[in-house]
Amino acid sequence: MGKIYFIMILLFSTISNAQTVELQGYFEDVKDSTKISFNNSVDKNYRNFWMDCESAIILNNSFTKYFHFNGTGAFTINSSLCTPRIELIVDEDSKIKMFVKKKEGIYDITFKGDNALGLNELNRSELFKFKTLYPLVENCFIDTKSASDFINKLLILRKELLVNMEDLYSKNEITSLFYERIQNEADLQLLYAANFKIESYKEDLKIKNDLKLSDQDLNEIIVRLDEMYNAFDQKYEKCNGIHRVVVIPQKSLNISRGILKGSKHDIGLWDTHHDYYNYAPLDSQELLLVNNINFLGFEKGGCSFEKFKDKFPKSPYLLRLEKLNNDSNNSAILPYTYATYLTGSEKINIKSTTQYVELSELIKEKFQGKSVFVDLWATYCAPCKKEFAYAADLHNFLNENKIDIIYISVDPKGVEQKLVEDIQSFKLYGNHYFASGDILKSLQKILNEEVIAIPRYLLFNSKGELVIKNTKNPSEQQVLYDEILTALR
Repeated sequence: MGKIYFIMILLFSTISNAQTVELQGYFEDVKDSTKISFNNSVDKNYRNFWMDCESAIILNNSFTKYFHFNGTGAFTINSSLCTPRIELIVDEDSKIKMFVKKKEGIYDITFKGDNALGLNELNRSELFKFKTLYPLVENCFIDTKSASDFINKLLILRKELLVNMEDLYSKNEITSLFYERIQNEADLQLLYAANFKIESYKEDLKIKNDLKLSDQDLNEIIVRLDEMYNAFDQKYEKCNGIHRVVVIPQKSLNISRGILKGSKHDIGLWDTHHDYYNYAPLDSQELLLVNNINFLGFEKGGCSFEKFKDKFPKSPYLLRLEKLNNDSNNSAILPYTYATYLTGSEKINIKSTTQYVELSELIKEKFQGKSVFVDLWATYCAPCKKEFAYAADLHNFLNENKIDIIYISVDPKGVEQKLVEDIQSFKLYGNHYFASGDILKSLQKILNEEVIAIPRYLLFNSKGELVIKNTKNPSEQQVLYDEILTALR
């Protein structure tokens, strides 16, 4: 009887620890089978973050998704054809309804349910979007004469940006654990933006000359920031993984430079270029390595599956990485694959596997006598995917004007399955070439640019001549269409 009682306790304990979060999403005029993906943990522990970890399919303008997490933590919905990137913080057993509307290209996201008002503020506040926060942090450096002066300005900014959240907490509109996680997320956002700006000052003497702060002052700011917001602190493990994987390298770099105190934990993971990652704790190094592999594949990520398994034999990521490795080894999509994905088709049709050193060679061989719009993109490029929301309208315009399109992926080897999934998910109908990054070298010469940022759009005329080196974005719609027609006259 004692054994049965023990088993019942164990079973009850297991069930009670498996807390379920229910998320329902509601949309307007979204096609059935549209997929959205989530950046969350591979298990119940928030710290084990994985990009594109899970997905949901929209049917009848809605979806319901269940997650199993321990405690209160953060994760995100990726930008897609029907959503911007959406930040979520959830308590155990949260039930949340999310309503997504889009009018004239602008999204309106509202929530109902547990911590709904807090989620609304999280997705509207300037604090939690780097694009809006960065200029505000940048202003804290202007006319600042000391590290203490900067820290005071930053803390005032923090208080101003959190005033609405503070009000919600004082009125019991959000839980204490939700509020605590908001504070942690605010730490990481401010830490990243401030360190990012300091690094830009150190790299660009021209903008640094406008500062009233010395190198010693900047280093003191780094130290003061670390004292307030230690990127290695375990209290941040339940924060958004996207934010953690950018602040950890910043601290590691500053330890390697002797600005911050710390020690090296070298187990043979990193090449010379990433040697400073060795100054992060081993669990943080595991997270950074997994993120690199997930983004770039095993080859560019700098680690084989076998090596990772040897270094981290009990890693919660092993099943995910093994699948990624198998998908890469078994994929029919190889570097330099040219393929087509036709409207209404369920599969990508492989046409050839030829390495083109020059983009012009590819254009002249595959599109003789045709004008071509070129979209340079990668599976890891969030801005690229944001533009895919306008792909259908772009395709209609190009078809009406007998202009071809080719999507050129600059992804590294090892993400072939993710490449196929994105092509199908975003309905990237047309021609495709898996350039594997090599073609960027020829573009650097053609465009006379040291760095080619993506997304990037080019236009070739029917003679194979590059007539626009950098077109408007698809999201600019008629402005882009007029630009194309004018160039091809």
